[in-house]
Amino acid sequence: MSNLQPRLQTLAQIIPPLSPSLHKGDCGRIAAIGGCEEYTGAPYFAASSALRLGVDIAYVICEKDAATVIKSYSPDLIVTPYLRSVENLEENRTVGDILSKIGGILDKLHAVSVGSGLGNDKRIRECVVGAVKAARDRGLPIVLDADSLALVCEDPGIIQGYKEAVLTPNAPEFNRLAKALHVDPSNMDAIEAAQKVAEALGGVTIVRKGPSDVITDGQKTFVCEETGGLRRCGGQGDILSGSIAAFLAWGSKYRGGGWKHTGDEIRPEEITLLAAYAACLVTRHASFLAYDECGRATQSSNVLEQVDIAFDNKFDELLKAVKPK
Repeated sequence: MSNLQPRLQTLAQIIPPLSPSLHKGDCGRIAAIGGCEEYTGAPYFAASSALRLGVDIAYVICEKDAATVIKSYSPDLIVTPYLRSVENLEENRTVGDILSKIGGILDKLHAVSVGSGLGNDKRIRECVVGAVKAARDRGLPIVLDADSLALVCEDPGIIQGYKEAVLTPNAPEFNRLAKALHVDPSNMDAIEAAQKVAEALGGVTIVRKGPSDVITDGQKTFVCEETGGLRRCGGQGDILSGSIAAFLAWGSKYRGGGWKHTGDEIRPEEITLLAAYAACLVTRHASFLAYDECGRATQSSNVLEQVDIAFDNKFDELLKAVKPK
């Protein structure tokens, strides 16, 4: 692998081969934690993008008032209304009770995406901090995006040093994160600044979204320069976070011996970076395809519809050539 871009043949190693012997769940189970009364589309985009890539099961763990709406978007998602806002927390239910139910889902998963449509409710955020800690205790790969990044700014310790984590800040989110970590990016280029933030967080992977996506754990760095669309509609970041969760889930199963392809094996410490890069590649290409078709009218729902096509464009021929062992 070069310092800036891995070979697509390497990325293909972590993608599960399809065969008649597979069972439900063999290609991964993920959850998107987020969704409140105001924001219901974000967790839908995150979970659905993982399904579009080929994950078998996708949960949405959301606030009670968001659940019925999200259920109406798709029958393919398992929507669990376990989060509670301040006004919806029943008198006889504690945050510990909520986390116990969330833990039952986490026990089934291979990766989790956190933050899409989370909102700013104090009780929901308290539940999510507990869920992140529970996922970390289980060794689950975690993607933190959107409102969950504010939780890291408030307390970097919730994810500090956890190398199974990927944070996906846009430009304003990155600046807030850097400030919270006492990193001044003003005199650095995008790559150096992302490396410093990753180092300050103890080697977690940062995906600094921008004209080119910078993916780094502070030691190794990739830059995804895949051409994307020109629209910046809300929801594209959620598609990326769900896509990263899908590749992380596959990476987790690959690390556990779930499958082996012909060709060079991937070292365990490379998987998180490679998964993040692969998701950036596919999401940016999906954005390009959607914009090519819809132009100025492009919405994130159009991007979502292109995720599986973008995946096939990048990996279909490679997967035919890279045979399972």
